[in-house]
Amino acid sequence: MFQGNFHRVWAIFLIGAILGWGLTLPRVYGGPLRAGFAKRPITPQAPGQWLAGLGDPEDQRRAEGVHDDIYCRVMALSDGTTTIALACLDLIGLFHHDCLDLRSRVRGLPPENVIIACTHLHSGPDTLGLWGPSHTESGVDPQYLAYVKEQAAAAINEAVANLTPAVLRFARTESPPKTSINVNDVDIIDREVAIMQAVTPEGKVLGTLVNWTCHPEVLWTDNRLITSDFVGYLCAEVEQAQGGVAVFFNGPLGGMVTADNEGQHTFAEAERIGRAVGAAVNAALAQPETVEKATIRLARRVFQIELDNPGLEQLWQVGVIKRGPDEGPEAVTTEVYALRIGPAVFITMPGEVLPALGFLIKTLMDAKYKFFFCLAMDELGYLLPETAVGLEKYAYEQSMSVNPRCAPLLIEQARKVLRQVQGE
Repeated sequence: MFQGNFHRVWAIFLIGAILGWGLTLPRVYGGPLRAGFAKRPITPQAPGQWLAGLGDPEDQRRAEGVHDDIYCRVMALSDGTTTIALACLDLIGLFHHDCLDLRSRVRGLPPENVIIACTHLHSGPDTLGLWGPSHTESGVDPQYLAYVKEQAAAAINEAVANLTPAVLRFARTESPPKTSINVNDVDIIDREVAIMQAVTPEGKVLGTLVNWTCHPEVLWTDNRLITSDFVGYLCAEVEQAQGGVAVFFNGPLGGMVTADNEGQHTFAEAERIGRAVGAAVNAALAQPETVEKATIRLARRVFQIELDNPGLEQLWQVGVIKRGPDEGPEAVTTEVYALRIGPAVFITMPGEVLPALGFLIKTLMDAKYKFFFCLAMDELGYLLPETAVGLEKYAYEQSMSVNPRCAPLLIEQARKVLRQVQGE
């Protein structure tokens, strides 16, 4: 009698799950998981650095103080065989050789298992060189850059040391209205918010990874204070509601996906946008897809892109831009990653991908949850689709790209790494 009722109740439960009665069953994809999180400040210990991302050297935009801390935030994940670390720094970007140098300081992980990206912050210190005191002088403070690498490596080591048994939760949503806008092509914008959260088997939140697309440039050229812009408010909103550490990665933001703040370049607007997107993340996590076990599949391609930009080549020659010692004036070395974790696929790109190219690359991703990390392992400037090359409205983007015609190569490399992790 009891056994018959049990099977009847179980059948009703399954039917309810299928019909969407709010019942969810954990998904199983592979082995047991462990996750760890950490964050460490990378705020300059003494302000005075050149601020990156806005204006001209004549603006003399030096940091005069700190409004809020900037961070390196890390999620580490292991399936028992493969351990990875996903780190994102509140910076304008890091060149490839600096990413390699940073992750060489990480203990206990193969360097190729560490992915480093930047939020593309526009009110943080110059780490690329383009915003110095003049057109021929780098804005990079070598002591600050060394401090960033030290703090980021420590955060990654801490996240790996914090690995603990975990269950993953996945969700996706769209960003709320009045948060982002593509000022060049209002109808071409990626508003998807992809979310991966790790919790203990008992349900305590360890941390939440959020992937959304928008230039962190609510604060403008009149700002002289170091700030994480909307990113800090977004992470705070998620951390306050969920617990744990929030980690933010930016998506295909090039050409030009920016904050929809209607010219209001204030901290109040940065908070409004960040907390609105954070609230959307929290709402989406009310009904996540739960994954108890998963296999981590990782693929990486290192390749060269021909340098096709006389302006950037000249800056390289005079030392404003400093690429790796093994890179010559003809080409730059860079890389892309693909990653599969259960129902999610991740792709990285080494610069600011325009939305149209981002959507094209996403069509190669065979997954329910698609994560797209821009400014990962390099900053090559704007990465344009072939249809944008030669158009006047993209003149600036072409002037700030190592090679405006590199889209076919990027697509080819993305296809190769995605095939490896997707089993094609």
